[in-house]
Amino acid sequence: MSADLTWLLIRNYNSFQVKGGHGPTFSREKGNLLNKSSQKYSGLANSKVVAVAASPNGGVTITKIKADAKPNQVASARSHVALKRSTGPRRANKIVAGETAGKGYRADLRAAAVARTSALLLAQRRTANPPKTIQRGRKQAPSAVGKAAAEQEVEEIAVDVE
Repeated sequence: MSADLTWLLIRNYNSFQVKGGHGPTFSREKGNLLNKSSQKYSGLANSKVVAVAASPNGGVTITKIKADAKPNQVASARSHVALKRSTGPRRANKIVAGETAGKGYRADLRAAAVARTSALLLAQRRTANPPKTIQRGRKQAPSAVGKAAAEQEVEEIAVDVE
């Protein structure tokens, strides 16, 4: 079935659509780089799909469908490129750009794939000195001065009651 016919069949009715009140329709499908419900970015309607996702170990995984893919062999039709957590952002972006456009796969998705990779790496980045959380209100432990004052008030109340 052609990509155009597939899109005509699924564009208004599929389980991945997310419709808000007023505004664009989004999509949760795998392989949709911008999560937009459109034919260009659809991971279901296109025969050449690029997916950029976070790895469980902290890196980034790029998944593509091979050119000679058979429709009944889904698992073997995908090729994966795993980038380690230690891969720098510039190198990761270069690899993603090469996987999408450099090898003549989908040049129109280069900017979206690089943007998604940058966002994933930024979200995974660790800070050298994370800020200390300061508890406020009732969760805050009473200070030594506050404890002494509280104990003194309790003693005064106990004396007044007697």
